[in-house]
Amino acid sequence: MIHTALFLAVAAAAVTLLTWLLGGTGLLANVTYRLGHQDFTYSRSHEADTAGPVDVLFAGSSHCYRSFDPRIFAAEGLRCFNLGSSNQTPQQTEALLHRYLRRLEPRLVVIEVHPDIIEYDGVEATLGWLCNAPPSAHNLPLLLRQPNARTFCTAIYATLHNATSAEYRNYSDPPEDVHGNRYVAGGYVERDTERWQPQTFASDTIRPLPMQLRALRRTVGYLRRKGVDYMLVTTPDTRALTESLTNLAAFDSLMATFGPHHRLDGDCLDDTLHFYDEGHLNQEGVAIIDKQMTALINEHLGTDVGDVARRRRPGAVQH
Repeated sequence: MIHTALFLAVAAAAVTLLTWLLGGTGLLANVTYRLGHQDFTYSRSHEADTAGPVDVLFAGSSHCYRSFDPRIFAAEGLRCFNLGSSNQTPQQTEALLHRYLRRLEPRLVVIEVHPDIIEYDGVEATLGWLCNAPPSAHNLPLLLRQPNARTFCTAIYATLHNATSAEYRNYSDPPEDVHGNRYVAGGYVERDTERWQPQTFASDTIRPLPMQLRALRRTVGYLRRKGVDYMLVTTPDTRALTESLTNLAAFDSLMATFGPHHRLDGDCLDDTLHFYDEGHLNQEGVAIIDKQMTALINEHLGTDVGDVARRRRPGAVQH
């Protein structure tokens, strides 16, 4: 038994060392390390370490970090932070809230839920955070619930590389990438006001993955235990995409079983004016939708927006 344990310990150390030494060479197929990304995870994760306390914390996918602009809420007296990231599923949202909830101390957490994201395994989103965010023990439960050779091997390399590398410490995201994405303080990503070119979509049925539903249930349970208010929100898609989904009402009903759920009203939007692709708003669309979101926050907290900021309770989140 002792010999077996010793062998396993030596083997684990050898694998870790080999992964660290060769992970950045491209020789290991299961190490996918990419520093920097158009969702600006590096900037967002580092800013989140010192951004609290906030009134509202947003979490979710690109539909989150491209829809909820902290500048708009700040004009109404709300301090917000956006923890969205590309293809972030409930599994990543769960890990991020465990990591940042105490640090950011929100009165309200808004979890963005979207039909296409609930169907993803979340591997790419996990890789993005592993490569760009500072190492954290909060990644371990996510890795164990999402057993995958790429995430495990990349986690080993990224943890050791990011903890020791001057490249990582000295990196900074560009102010604007080649696609016209710009990082805005507070976690938001702004894009030039492009116009979506109409197209049609084949009928599609939303098929939520059970593991994502389990993660969402654990997350709302965690927020309840910590005494933090929350709501679920679905951002609008173009009418063309929305009408292609055959069971959207059933999806909305399912989301409502997890707590207060709101589908933001897209009837006031024009597909060709307010979206830059079929599922993401341009800045003009964001300005319209964030007015709705401000009203929802006001209604949910039961006070006027200015009072929300004034009546915050610093240190309300206990761990």
